[in-house]
Amino acid sequence: MKYIELLYQKDRRYKGGEKLISRREVDESVMRFALQVSQANPDDKWRLEYHPATKTVVNLMSGKEVEIDYDTPRSCDPSSELYWSM
Repeated sequence: MKYIELLYQKDRRYKGGEKLISRREVDESVMRFALQVSQANPDDKWRLEYHPATKTVVNLMSGKEVEIDYDTPRSCDPSSELYWSM
């Protein structure tokens, strides 16, 4: 299974207190290794976040399941009313 790895760095110049450094698609084995390393060497200056690369939603009109990317905007998501009203 593919995952999206998001690497954040603490930065007080940003409103949320951190900025996105990198975004990449990784395999499950890479994700597990990175989590083991980050737990062994905790560093409060960096934060790793993982999300599945795709998600399954139900098409609002047909009722069938559709697989879309994790970061698909709501206007392009067939499970939202916004998609069908445009």
